[in-house]
Amino acid sequence: MGEEERDEIIEEEEEGAAPEPAAGGAGFEVSKIIKILLYVAGGILVIVLVTGISYLVSKNVQESAYEKQQDIITAPPPPPLQSFDLAAFSKTTADTEPHFIKMEIALGYEQTLELNTELINRTNQIRHIINIILQGKKYEDLDSISDSVALAEEIKAHVNMILINGKIKEVYFKELILN
Repeated sequence: MGEEERDEIIEEEEEGAAPEPAAGGAGFEVSKIIKILLYVAGGILVIVLVTGISYLVSKNVQESAYEKQQDIITAPPPPPLQSFDLAAFSKTTADTEPHFIKMEIALGYEQTLELNTELINRTNQIRHIINIILQGKKYEDLDSISDSVALAEEIKAHVNMILINGKIKEVYFKELILN
């Protein structure tokens, strides 16, 4: 019976090799629920970590911005400049279809008696320089704010070239009409 029993056992093992499922497949469902719970717990952990890191970074940025604000020292504004008013200028632009320019200018300077006297004595020369500057301007050279600032700087540079007793600090447009 030795060989026959052994052959019968081998045949039974080959025919019934599939393992018997646990009662109602409950083992498979439990492991699936555990996996889902692990994924949910991992997601919650990731959200908590991202929130914590974001909080720390924003806190650090706010602290550095606050420190930079504290480093700013405000200085009082400088005293107002003395002004020298020039009569109104009326010109046309150098365009093929000319536009009308009307402006009133005041020259700002630090008050000294010598510079004030020099400005009075050179009024006609200053007006001549400004008229020459305006004569070469086109409409597109004057139609924006940055163009007006550039014109003021150009006038200041040319007027300062002829002054001996001081320098003009600012050119103020009391009126600037470009039509």
